[in-house]
Amino acid sequence: MSGGLPEFGFVFDIDGVLIRGWDLLPNAKESLKKVHDSGVPYLFVTNNGMDTEDERAKILSKQFDIPVTNKSMVLNHSALQNHANDFGDELVLVTGYSRTSLKGVLKSYGFKNVALISEFAACHPHALPNKKYPEVKDRAWADKPVAAVVVVETPENWHEDLQVVCDLLRSTGNINELAEDNKQHVKLFNCNFDFTYAEHFHTARFGPGAFIQLLDVLFHESTGRHIEIIRHGKPNKPAYEIAAKKLQAQLDALAKEVPQGEQKSHTLKHVYAVGDNPKSDVRGANSAGNIWRSILVCTGVYKGGVKSNDKEDPAHYVVEGVGEAVDKVFDIEKQRSLGRAASQELTESKK
Repeated sequence: MSGGLPEFGFVFDIDGVLIRGWDLLPNAKESLKKVHDSGVPYLFVTNNGMDTEDERAKILSKQFDIPVTNKSMVLNHSALQNHANDFGDELVLVTGYSRTSLKGVLKSYGFKNVALISEFAACHPHALPNKKYPEVKDRAWADKPVAAVVVVETPENWHEDLQVVCDLLRSTGNINELAEDNKQHVKLFNCNFDFTYAEHFHTARFGPGAFIQLLDVLFHESTGRHIEIIRHGKPNKPAYEIAAKKLQAQLDALAKEVPQGEQKSHTLKHVYAVGDNPKSDVRGANSAGNIWRSILVCTGVYKGGVKSNDKEDPAHYVVEGVGEAVDKVFDIEKQRSLGRAASQELTESKK
């Protein structure tokens, strides 16, 4: 720290860094407490979107015995709040496995007219002739044009979602009208491009990124074109823009507690992003800007070991786990602080 304010901050991925399934990974609890007690700004930035920010904050608070609020959370759908006003009362469909109401998530961001793909499909049963749906009496809403589809997490019913989304992307917005102008009239948002993710099973599981790739293959086979995607979640820019704003907000709050004359710096010089997935965590941090530093841990998707690095998306640092990552950052910043102090002493001696 300099002038009473921290000059660096942390961004932690969750799955594969702090937990696996619901089990805490080694040193995760102790490391987070060390960061929290230090007063350094930190965030949890995850491609998991199965909860609201408030709900996930409460879960983390219980798991790690530290106070966590939505001010420290960036989920894969957090940046969707920037798009709500684009659609007004137009129909937006959403899909993905969730522990909460996905419709509720989008409505909390300001989306007004939201339905699940499964609800929409039940109103258009002829689109999936091999599936039997119960009769839907109140279905007039589903005849309105669809303006957008949002994939938040890995869908539970890939057959249903692949068929319906592919049909809509080929349509005018009305699923029964095929677009003839070779344009994609329905916007597609995807919030998680992780092809795989780490769970209890001994090999990684397919994630939303795999679903999107398969959707693109089917769409291309049908049209000769590739799907147009509005990208959210890591490694994409919107997630890191939200993260930067929240880190700055934490620093602003700390600045109010520091005497005005001691505030020598009011911006972070380095942000250390700790993650387990080179294609999302490392790639995203490496592309986020000059102050970002990527730290790759070996407790999740990446299995290359600390003496290696990912060839396509190499991290600034590779360590065994989150404990080593936190210790390394504090050591780097300590050495940097000592170097500045020594330089300042040398300057003063020359006067």
